[in-house]
Amino acid sequence: MNRIVTWTVAAIIGLISACLPSVVSAQGLIWKLPEDGTWVRFEGSCKNTEARPDDDEGDLEVQFTRWLTVSSVGRENVMIGGKEVPCRWIEIKAETGKSTAEGVDSGRSGKLIYKVLVPEHRVIGKVSDADNIPVTFIPIVKGYRKIGDKPAKPVEEKVLNIFPRLSHLAHYRQLKPASEEPEPVDVTAGAISARMYTGRVVRVTNTSRTMNSAEIALSEEVPFGIAKWEIVIEREEKDRLDPEDAFRKTATTEVEMQAAETGNGARSELPNLK
Repeated sequence: MNRIVTWTVAAIIGLISACLPSVVSAQGLIWKLPEDGTWVRFEGSCKNTEARPDDDEGDLEVQFTRWLTVSSVGRENVMIGGKEVPCRWIEIKAETGKSTAEGVDSGRSGKLIYKVLVPEHRVIGKVSDADNIPVTFIPIVKGYRKIGDKPAKPVEEKVLNIFPRLSHLAHYRQLKPASEEPEPVDVTAGAISARMYTGRVVRVTNTSRTMNSAEIALSEEVPFGIAKWEIVIEREEKDRLDPEDAFRKTATTEVEMQAAETGNGARSELPNLK
């Protein structure tokens, strides 16, 4: 039992820890900006599996429910480089924990809120701009974060990283369309038309190899442009001096998220922060 509890705590920390914000990926949660006040809530699950090949009880699985809400909560013009630039306040709330009749029991530390001000013109919904330059990051003019029941604190960094604290969506340098035209897709919020894309990113060191594979549905009918995603993250390890074929799977993360509800009249949960 202690071993299960210890691993569960570690898994929760990996899902919701948010001490070092860094970047909003253009391929993450924000592909377009809807009317101010619009919000969308995604619902789904995350299952972590720890490989235990020598344990008679087999692999250890721990599953969590996750709600992720993205909202447009205000506009503000900011002087940047001598120009007045229209910016948008975007609030992203992740709730991770046990499923209940009321939603998600995230406990004292399972809720994470980021409120960031981003230049509107930097949200273009593409992997590359008109000059074929990769659109990797959307800069943050200013922002705040709140972890659990702790007080909100300013975000000192100028970019926000949604992976893996807010979402397991990574920056896939190449997204391949799975279909030539939009196709009917069912999500909890209803039937929509969407284009399916696949992406994959592999990171390798002397001792580890991580593969993040995603299937993503993008739709003009859903606020912020993303409707659904499924992700499988596989982690393999070996000793530093072992050959590459010595890699063995140690853990797998499986994530499924889809738009469950949308609406208007969004209000910030950090209203006193300007």
